[in-house]
Parts: sequence; structure tokens; C-alpha cells
Amino acid sequence: MGAPLFRFSRFVRARHRRSVAVLAAGLVVGSLMLSPASAQQQMELHLVLAFDASASVNDVEFEIQRTGTARALRHPSVLAAVEQADGGVAVSIIQWSSVSLQAVGLDWVTLRTSKEVRRFADQVQAMPRKLSGGGTMVHTGLEFAARQLDAAPAAARRRVIDLSGNGRSDNLDKMLETRDQLVRDGVVINALAIEELNNDLTSYFYRYLIGGAGAFVITADEFEDFSDAMRIKLYREIRGDLSAKIQDDCPGQFRQVRQASR
Repeated sequence: MGAPLFRFSRFVRARHRRSVAVLAAGLVVGSLMLSPASAQQQMELHLVLAFDASASVNDVEFEIQRTGTARALRHPSVLAAVEQADGGVAVSIIQWSSVSLQAVGLDWVTLRTSKEVRRFADQVQAMPRKLSGGGTMVHTGLEFAARQLDAAPAAARRRVIDLSGNGRSDNLDKMLETRDQLVRDGVVINALAIEELNNDLTSYFYRYLIGGAGAFVITADEFEDFSDAMRIKLYREIRGDLSAKIQDDCPGQFRQVRQASR
């Protein structure tokens, strides 16, 4: 009786090994089948637009930021860039000023189609100003934008903060510290310098604010140029193509684009 029992136990073990092997193979095949879906869930871009709402920006100038961004979003080049973005893009708008004055203007919206972008543009145009007054504490705007990035939906291949402003920071050291930390965390910081005060803000943002792979600053000579500058910046940020010829999509008189070497 001992030998049959031994053979039976070996048979059971063999069947167990075959079952484990089949189960393992099934798990591998299942994971391979799920991989494309997981890849599709990853977006191309998380983008935070950071609007200057400090005391140096009056209501008319804030309106230009708001309507200029809405107009830029509706431009055919931006619509096409969104539709071509693998997995889509997610965009949020914050308003920044001094240490205790930051607010979410529009929470995260996922954009994949032209229809969704146009709907978002309408929301941007209707967005109220939530802050009034305060200093130009750029580092607090960056910190608030970073927290907003942490709350973004799903995952993205790139994370970008796009800060617009018309003045220099009230605390340069803190801005440098915040910028460097964000760049270490893999965040790209771009800037739109509104040169209404004639203080070479473009060079200042270039040296002290922008950072990360392919970071750049674009200049609007005054608030009235904001829409064209934002359109070009959005196009480049969504495309993520560092070799994109921005000048081909610029008005003849257009400003300057400076890309960081760091």
C-alpha cells in the first residue's frame, strides 16, 4: 500500500506544479493585456497657469490675462496641439500675490478634444478675480502651484508651471530656493514676462525664475500683447517639442523667446 500512496502524492504534487505554472502564465498574459490600458491612462501634460493678481495688476490688466488666455486656447494651433497630445492634457489656473494670498481660479480640467478646450476657454473667460492687492511674492505662487500639481488627476509624462507676471519678486532668495526644489522634483517652470514697466523682466525671469528641461520665458511688451504670447507659450508647452519653430507662428513684430540652458 505504501508505493501507491507515494505515486499518488507525486501525482498530486505534479498537478499542483502544473496549476501554479498555468496560473503564473495567466497572470503574465493578463498583465501584458492590461499594460496598454495603463499606458493610455497617463496624460501628456499637467499644466498649472499661474496668474499675477498682485497690487501692480489692476482689474483691466487682470481681465487681459483672463480673456487673453481664453482667446489663446481657442486658437487653431492650440486646439490641434491638444488633440494630438497622447492621453490628453490637464490644466488648472491659480491666482497668486503675497504670502497669504493665493487661490485656485479653476480646478483641474482634462482636455482631449477641441470641444473640451473651447468649453474650458469659456470657463476661463468667466473666471472671477479672487484676489485683490498684495505684494509680488513669486515663490508663494510657485509653492501654491506645486501643491496644485500634487492634486492633479491621474499621472502625466510632464509637469509644468506657467507663471505670468509684470514685476520682480519681493523675495529673490526664496524664489531661487523654491525654483531649485521644484526643478529637482522634475517640474518645469516657464514664464511670461509682461514688460509694461520697462525693467527687463524677461532677463530677470530668465536668470532667476525658469528652470527644468526646455524651460523658457516669452515676452509680451505690454498687457495688450498677452494673448499672442500666451498662445505661443501654450502651443509649445502642450507640444513638448523643444525643436518647435515658435517664430513660424508669431506675428512679424513679436517679442522674444529665451530658452534656459540649465
